[in-house]
Amino acid sequence: MPGAASGQVTKARFIFTISRKRIVPATEWRYTKRMDFPAITLGVLSFLMIGAVAYFITRRSSAGKVTSRRWYETRRGFDAFDVLEPSGKAAWVTSCNREYFEGVLKLHRSMRQVKTEFPLVCFCTDSTTAEQERALIAAGILTRRIPLSSLTNPYKHKWLESFVKLECWKLTDYDKVCWIDSDTIQLQNSDELMNVSLKPHGIACAVDHEVFPEPSEHVRLRMIQTGVFVLRPASETYEMIKAQLGKVESVDGSDQGFLTSYYALSSFDDVRFFSSAYNYMKRGLKRHPQFDLSEIKILHYVGHPKPWNGGEPGYERLQRIWDRV
Repeated sequence: MPGAASGQVTKARFIFTISRKRIVPATEWRYTKRMDFPAITLGVLSFLMIGAVAYFITRRSSAGKVTSRRWYETRRGFDAFDVLEPSGKAAWVTSCNREYFEGVLKLHRSMRQVKTEFPLVCFCTDSTTAEQERALIAAGILTRRIPLSSLTNPYKHKWLESFVKLECWKLTDYDKVCWIDSDTIQLQNSDELMNVSLKPHGIACAVDHEVFPEPSEHVRLRMIQTGVFVLRPASETYEMIKAQLGKVESVDGSDQGFLTSYYALSSFDDVRFFSSAYNYMKRGLKRHPQFDLSEIKILHYVGHPKPWNGGEPGYERLQRIWDRV
């Protein structure tokens, strides 16, 4: 049929025409340089957010972990004080801030009661008031100002002030000094500590647990105890020790952990160890209530509240000793 054929031709032409046309979407996407800045910004923000999430996850996972404190086996025996040397010009050294002022006065009073022949030098840090320092001087204590800004603790900032102990090595106007924490009291004269024979860059101290050993017993320790330790001031030693800050670990974040790691470098061959009689921590007397207090020469009131603030519950017997000084 002619009509039908004509319709088929027309339809074919229509389809062919459409197939040759390019179909363009209503809104065609085109790249422009203006898109660079938002894209880069979005990428940087995404990177920072992923990093922040990873950081907080890591902190939470490690928050409950405690660095294990290894046991050190040494070749050293405990000191029997059979090898002594002249003390020369010597002094006790402690530190004071606003909170520990009463402790320093009580420590000094206990020293006078046991008739030490050596003076007490006190490092006064920032919070020690002028009035407190005048009171220390009036009591016969020698003072030196040590700004906290001069101290370094790359481990744990809360223990920054404890690193004032390193300043002892700078007291080169003395031949020998013995650091003693300001929350201790002397129950008996301990001047023999100044006569301990030291290696050139060494110290003498107790270990960080109660021990009254035989002199021949080899020392086993987790940390040395820097509440009381004897040293020979020397600028060279000070620089040697300071150079290791941040390079060796400090398991507790304080000077004690740091100095333990420092002297572990030489297998503690530069350390002479004395018994806990010269630095007995009060908690030992609770762990061993049968212990004879008369064997203790220096009693260390670790923990809080401090005895000048009423003392810690459960240590009333030791609080009475502190009050009587």
